[in-house]
Amino acid sequence: MKPMILVIAILALLQTSNAASPIFPPKSVQSLLKPILDLRAQAESSEGGKQQAAFAKSEKLIANLFQMKTRTSDEALVVLMNFYVGESLQPDLVHQVTLRGKRMLPLLLKYKSASVAFADRKYPRSLLLADDIRQMGFDNAIDSIRTGKVFGPE
Repeated sequence: MKPMILVIAILALLQTSNAASPIFPPKSVQSLLKPILDLRAQAESSEGGKQQAAFAKSEKLIANLFQMKTRTSDEALVVLMNFYVGESLQPDLVHQVTLRGKRMLPLLLKYKSASVAFADRKYPRSLLLADDIRQMGFDNAIDSIRTGKVFGPE
């Protein structure tokens, strides 16, 4: 009987060790994303005009991020794929990642199975995408880039 308990304990330990390990993006990436995520968190806890203003400001910052063409902005876009940025912006985010091409693959693979964490911020879990939707976004981006395509309309 005792060996069976040991086997169950080992299996439980193996399953918990397969859980997504936290990754702390570089400070430069965090500095691009914190204003966006702070506004998203603010919008979640607000109502009416204040909520709409926070959403609008965050969307403007995301649009600015789309225009940046640096390694830091590349990584920021991939990290942002872990968060809910709105119905209309979610596909645009994957589209922008795939537009950048093969240089994005190492970043996509790095963040695909990890949970993103910020050293000095704790964002509400409600800002994170559901794991199945997050995985689908990463898989779509990886598959598109590997086949030389751009996800979404050109």
